[in-house]
Amino acid sequence: MTIAELEETLKEEARRFLARAQGLRSPHTEDLFRRRLYISPEEVRVENYPRQRPLAAFNPGAVLKDGVVHLFPRLIFDYYSYASAIGHTAVPVEDLLRGRIPRPLPVRIVLYPTELYEAVRGCEDARAHAAGAGFLLFYTAVGKLGDARNTDHKDVFTAALALAELGEDLSVRRKGLLRVGQEGEGLYLPTKNATLLDGGNLLLRPSFSGVPDLCWRGRLDLDTLRVTDLRPVLPPEPFEYKVGWSTNALRLEDGTYLVAFHGIFRGDLSYRHGFARLKGDGEMVGLSHYLLAPQGLVESYGDRPLTLYGNGLFLHGEELVFVGGVGDYALGVFTAPLEEVLARIVPV
Repeated sequence: MTIAELEETLKEEARRFLARAQGLRSPHTEDLFRRRLYISPEEVRVENYPRQRPLAAFNPGAVLKDGVVHLFPRLIFDYYSYASAIGHTAVPVEDLLRGRIPRPLPVRIVLYPTELYEAVRGCEDARAHAAGAGFLLFYTAVGKLGDARNTDHKDVFTAALALAELGEDLSVRRKGLLRVGQEGEGLYLPTKNATLLDGGNLLLRPSFSGVPDLCWRGRLDLDTLRVTDLRPVLPPEPFEYKVGWSTNALRLEDGTYLVAFHGIFRGDLSYRHGFARLKGDGEMVGLSHYLLAPQGLVESYGDRPLTLYGNGLFLHGEELVFVGGVGDYALGVFTAPLEEVLARIVPV
């Protein structure tokens, strides 16, 4: 199958899914989450780069490991080109939830553009996973790829899904782009929002021309970075422009996974978040309505207004912790009782 044929096959599958799968959710919003902490870029100090104060620090991947939260924020120093790098900082979980962080917060850049496929706008929006003593980061690489290679204009670029493996010392052991298809050149998809599940299963949100963004599942070979067996899972509703996965997936005691999703609400263009419960292969078990939405000045006004963008999800005791970007300029930490969130997930 050629790349064009593969893309058309997936687009047709998306169209059929949209025709039959909408109508499971309402636009009802019930914000359950307590605001624990905001971290503005003025409170960040970058330790391994000459410019220590980013203009924006937001959309952080998050991993809880041995009582410490590892944060991987997206950093931007120039609005002219909007080029991004990904940093790292670590804070004891109790201190993070109580707002007792160092000020300024020390951050080191761990992932930055080095390849052609990152060379225009860099490395964006990490979704972090523990991997032995180190980490796996899904991220969006924005550079020259496919047709974008045919021009030297920096205004022409492609966003594609990439994966970086970091060692215990946070050095990059390897990184590369994910391709769809088992053989040949493979299809690079403009995509974000990827997270791992059981046994090579993953969630992702590819974009296709002529089809609204929706949530998919598939399988990933970590050795070859090939994605196969793509299937749509969650469609946007008529009150949304699109949907995407918001966070990494959290494994629950019964073996199912909890993951946040976002919809861009047509009423005000806000990013609002609900929660899905999935089997280990990504099959949908249940869905909630919106349980988190922008509130007040801090969350409503930013480089992108009315935007909460989720990246990290973990459990601390019986408290669900959602870590994300605020207005495309700052970091936010939000919590809700796990029991309350699960009670609002309706079987599908």
